[in-house]
Amino acid sequence: MRRPTFPGRLLRGFTLVELLVVIAIIGVLVALLLPAVQSAREASRRTKCMNNLKQQALAAHNHEDTYKAFPYARKYDRWDTYTWSQKILPFIEQQNVYENYWTMPTVPWVQNYPGPNGPIGNDARLRSARHTKLPCWFCPSDRGTFNNEITTNEYGFVRGNYRGCTGTGDMYGGVPNQFTAATAWYKGVFSVTAGQSVDPTQSWATIQPVQVRAGEVTDGLSNTLMFSEGIVPDVPGWGGPIGSHIYGNMGGALFTATLTPNSTAQDRLVGPCPQNQGDARYKAPCGSFQGNAWWTPSAAGAHAAARSFHPNGVNASLADGSTQFYSNNIDLAVWRALGSRDGGESVSAP
Repeated sequence: MRRPTFPGRLLRGFTLVELLVVIAIIGVLVALLLPAVQSAREASRRTKCMNNLKQQALAAHNHEDTYKAFPYARKYDRWDTYTWSQKILPFIEQQNVYENYWTMPTVPWVQNYPGPNGPIGNDARLRSARHTKLPCWFCPSDRGTFNNEITTNEYGFVRGNYRGCTGTGDMYGGVPNQFTAATAWYKGVFSVTAGQSVDPTQSWATIQPVQVRAGEVTDGLSNTLMFSEGIVPDVPGWGGPIGSHIYGNMGGALFTATLTPNSTAQDRLVGPCPQNQGDARYKAPCGSFQGNAWWTPSAAGAHAAARSFHPNGVNASLADGSTQFYSNNIDLAVWRALGSRDGGESVSAP
């Protein structure tokens, strides 16, 4: 049967010009909507990051309620030593991981791995703890979760984003590298005393780890930084101290308020920067002024700023357990006042 025809009726589709116009309109709509979608996603990621920090701050408070002091910054005044990130594990429902760090409660100082200094060592339980990926350690705005030397039995671990504030200078409250003594430098919630907890058979004095009590935060819990963020490097092998949150090293589990958030000035590290180790994507300014050495303090003068991939600032938790977003443009004097626990400053958070 022949298909009927209809005289005078033209059957036509889109012309090329019309198709291009439609594509252009769709492109404009996508361009208009994409920033809104990205903004909504980042808002969600930032909220999740804040929740992580709040969880850690509340865990530190639960530690203070139980042991009458916040966790220590460093168990020993030595490189790669245990830090607050292991001490709060029972208070974030990670008792099994905590128990796998089985060398942590042991004393005194012993110069070997595995041993009481830190979680390094070819030991199945320590390795299990170091390899555990806990979502609360990672900011979702960062580039992902990255491993450090994960194929090695002794050293492999998963890096994390969060750091405790040692104060405004270095972790001892001393002069940070490339600064002078003309400024007053103050200790924070996670400060360290030189030589702390080292075996008296060594040549250093035995001093217990600094564990600050809530009552010693005389600037006020709501005006004192506790935790903030750092960027994690992507280096399969040894990437330096940045992101090594299981160790009480500057740039690992610790940061200072020496510089404002995401400062264009360099972090000054003991040990290599990520760029030195092959991470071309790590753009935060970083300079190494001294090599790291096991069994030594490896800390004096080192400082590392709070840093993140959030637009224009960082999240942080205060010593009262609250969380806030702080702009990169915060006044340096205000930021340092927040970093100290007993500096006597009258400046409060904006």
